[in-house]
Amino acid sequence: MSDLPSPSYDDLLAENVVLRAMVADLTARLELAMGRIADLEARLKQSSSNSSRPPSSDGLAKPSPKSLRPRSGQGPGRPKGQDGVSLQRFADADVVRHVPAVCGGCGDSLADADEVDMTWRQVVDVPPVTPQVTEHQMITLRCRCGHHTTAAAPAEATAPIVYGPRLAGIGVYLLHGQFLSVSRTAAALKDLFGAPVAAGTVAGWVKRTALGIIDKVLPVIAGRIIDAPVAGFDETGMRVAGRLAWLHSASTSTDVLLAVHAKRGTKAMDAIGILPKFAGVGVRDAWAPYDTYTSMIHALCNAHALRELIYVSDTATGEVTDHAQQAATALRRLNRLIADARTAEQAPDAEKVGFYQHALRSAVVLGVAATTARGSKLERKYHALFVRLRDRRDDYLRFVTDPAVPFDNNSSERTIRMPKLRIKVSGSMRTTTGAEHFAAIRSYIATAARQGLDTLDALIQAAAGNPWIPDPA
Repeated sequence: MSDLPSPSYDDLLAENVVLRAMVADLTARLELAMGRIADLEARLKQSSSNSSRPPSSDGLAKPSPKSLRPRSGQGPGRPKGQDGVSLQRFADADVVRHVPAVCGGCGDSLADADEVDMTWRQVVDVPPVTPQVTEHQMITLRCRCGHHTTAAAPAEATAPIVYGPRLAGIGVYLLHGQFLSVSRTAAALKDLFGAPVAAGTVAGWVKRTALGIIDKVLPVIAGRIIDAPVAGFDETGMRVAGRLAWLHSASTSTDVLLAVHAKRGTKAMDAIGILPKFAGVGVRDAWAPYDTYTSMIHALCNAHALRELIYVSDTATGEVTDHAQQAATALRRLNRLIADARTAEQAPDAEKVGFYQHALRSAVVLGVAATTARGSKLERKYHALFVRLRDRRDDYLRFVTDPAVPFDNNSSERTIRMPKLRIKVSGSMRTTTGAEHFAAIRSYIATAARQGLDTLDALIQAAAGNPWIPDPA
């Protein structure tokens, strides 16, 4: 037996208190660790289908694409009964006749044979392109009074030898329309047209074209958006001069305005000048700074809400998952119901609309109750989503009551998709001025395209110093 004295009751009581404190501490640490593990696992489950992450972030193991829209019931390809589209015969084609010389049967000459039939095939191609050089000679005449008068040079002839607006417009199109680099644009112009253009010349074209657009076109586009009944707003990060900047987008079905600013929030939005004056319906995501503009009616993007609900379904368990799935299904059904009714130019079924609105509301209310404990970071995130869907219900469902309001903000997201591609190609914009010129040209291109104009023709006009200007609002 041990010679050590037995501990007293007070010693055991004190040791028990210490052990209880240690257990409590370890329990708290374990709960914290489990919460962090759950959060990390949820992050691993994030993808472009259940969050705002871009598809490029999915990596090589990207999941199969999942549309946020419900199934239409139609198979892939052209619907049955719909007319196909193919090249039609050109009436003004150059004709080359191919006449057989000898008979394919007996081998006799067909020099005097009668023509009995003809089949045709047309080949559409472009002729070899070479630069067309026009020399403008400004003649000087001497008057009887002795004064010499010289004719004025055309507007495009600004120096002894210059490139014309068509070549400049094509250069700007290749650079900021098709996202070639400056050097590759110069190389393409040489290969395609035999014009030995320097990279610096291309940069000069861009600057001259952008300044004309900034001066003459962008104020008109901004005014049209400000006076529009519905407009979409979005923003995305872009690298400018080695730092993070933000590309802001304001757009309608006919107009697009892109602007670069060092800030993301209200300081940038106030400087751009559209949101402070806009009084229509603004379609946007749930980013809080938009809420500071109280003169406009807010319509929240349901595509963002669906992605968030899918994220809850992918990462939560139990009844929370069920509530998220019910809410997502109700949103999808409402979208299809309203879209089908508008396509058919008739009012949606009020009973079905009411049913899916009730299903959405009940799922959201139950989701709030199921996550009200907010015991972990993930549960707090779920709770915030359900609360927002409950409290901003009218803003999410504005598309149901207003035919001019879309279900989502995808149209605005498309306005910044091409600029994001530019950044992927180049890595960044080297200067703030270059980024501003890029945004101006992309605004001009996108607006022209939305109004049915040929992009290249519009750029040629701008390169000539006479840009196309939309009708003022």
